[in-house]
Amino acid sequence: MKKFYFFGVFLLGFSLVVKAQKQDNIWLFGYDYNQGGLKEGIRFRFDDSLVISYEGRPMDFASTSAFISDSAGNLLLYSNGCYIANANGAEIEGSSGLNPGSMYNIFCAGDVGYNTPQGMLTLSSPSNPSFFYFFHFLVNGSISKDVLQTVVDLSKSNGQGLTTIKNLQIVIDTISPDGFHAVKHANGRDWWILAAKRFSNKYYSILLTPQGLSVKDQNIGEPTWSGAGGQITFSPDGTKLARFNTRDDLRIFDFDRCTGTLSNPIFISIEDNADNELFSGLAWSADGRYLYAAEIKRILQFDTWASDIAASMTIVGERAPSPSPTLAYLELGPDGYIYGKSVGGEWCVHRIKHPERGGLACEVQQCYYNLDYPYINLPHFPNFRLGPVDGSSCDTLGLDNHPLAGWRYDKTGGLGVDFTSVPWYEPDTWWWDFGDGVQSNERNPAHSFPAPGAYEVCLTVSNQYGSDTKCRWVWVSTVGSSSPQGEGGDVSIFPNPTTGQISWSGLSPSEPNIFRVHDALGQLCIERKTSEATMDLG
Repeated sequence: MKKFYFFGVFLLGFSLVVKAQKQDNIWLFGYDYNQGGLKEGIRFRFDDSLVISYEGRPMDFASTSAFISDSAGNLLLYSNGCYIANANGAEIEGSSGLNPGSMYNIFCAGDVGYNTPQGMLTLSSPSNPSFFYFFHFLVNGSISKDVLQTVVDLSKSNGQGLTTIKNLQIVIDTISPDGFHAVKHANGRDWWILAAKRFSNKYYSILLTPQGLSVKDQNIGEPTWSGAGGQITFSPDGTKLARFNTRDDLRIFDFDRCTGTLSNPIFISIEDNADNELFSGLAWSADGRYLYAAEIKRILQFDTWASDIAASMTIVGERAPSPSPTLAYLELGPDGYIYGKSVGGEWCVHRIKHPERGGLACEVQQCYYNLDYPYINLPHFPNFRLGPVDGSSCDTLGLDNHPLAGWRYDKTGGLGVDFTSVPWYEPDTWWWDFGDGVQSNERNPAHSFPAPGAYEVCLTVSNQYGSDTKCRWVWVSTVGSSSPQGEGGDVSIFPNPTTGQISWSGLSPSEPNIFRVHDALGQLCIERKTSEATMDLG
């Protein structure tokens, strides 16, 4: 495999948004696969654009994983369901022995990692910035049971962290392998964590406040009957909860963020040959309109704003011919793309490019990212950038939804660019300035620039509480050249320097190549493996 290191490629307009609440900024993947000691291996970092890099850490992952970063997006803690580590990779004192039982004895004692997809999540304390709560469930035999709580105080042990509570039983019951999810309380500070009882229509709502935890349950909707694994996930605005696996099909509820109560259940039966599959995935588009259900061989889209949601079902992706990776678990990224993984042990990541678009226009891209190492886990994050329900009976803390601007762009060929708004805290107006004298008030505009070059594009989002502006440089070009030396001969890269998409010639398309892009100070900005002849640095 050829490796190329390019220096002096400028990424303009990078800025750190301190108020961004980027606790989901770092995703870690991978497991020990006889790769010379490289274990967890793969890191996704979501800043202005996704940066994929590789590094060795002592923790192995199976399918269980949970991570949390600080508000600026720097990794704080992570876990594989066996123990918890800090950002330096050191084991948090007292954290070994999570999820005790038969599965722990098999997987954790063998230094592999726990094996419960969607079986762990991490939240920061509503009142103490040093406290972090891990919620997880264990498996004994083949039965998922009990919601457990483990707490880490990062201020202890000279800032290295100390486990203050471990494996405290919050719910004592069998738990559905669909996992659980969390959403902000209507006051904008506290958290609801929701889990479902296996073989039933019972749902547990756990409330995390500065005063501690409380639990309530309710029976609602169609009961489940299978032990298949899927996903439970809240809509980005927290008003809906969806649950899906291939055997029990799709359930959608309204959710009251003030009371933690589910209502208005909708059951959608899906009659197809996926009923024998054991694993599946579910994710919302960032605007909360579309639901995507992955059922191994295909991906379904549902329009939740339609009067008949069941009738809106559209097949938007079908698995490429075997032995291509399956289509399983899904997760909405901070950038508004939906990322997908197979059942396990694959070397690539799927992507839904435009989740906010209906039908095939959403563009399911199978194996969009080809990685250097296999992985088997996918994180499951709540929406950390969700504010209070303004004006509700629970809006008692004086918090307001001050909007936060965010956006991404996708080249459409030539000088055309699609812009997608990924804002937070409930903006109601959008204003784009494309840096070429043209503006737009559309939420997701398409724009064609007048000539090649670098343009500073700004998005301003507003609501009754204020405005926020996010500016980035976008490079559009159709030609350009530069000729650095790579291993094995001359390689032409163009344009260089650049702020956006680069292309190259002189490489064999039959084998993947590793590209490492550095800024003018020699700092690594992007590391990516690709067999294509183009790469977007934006």
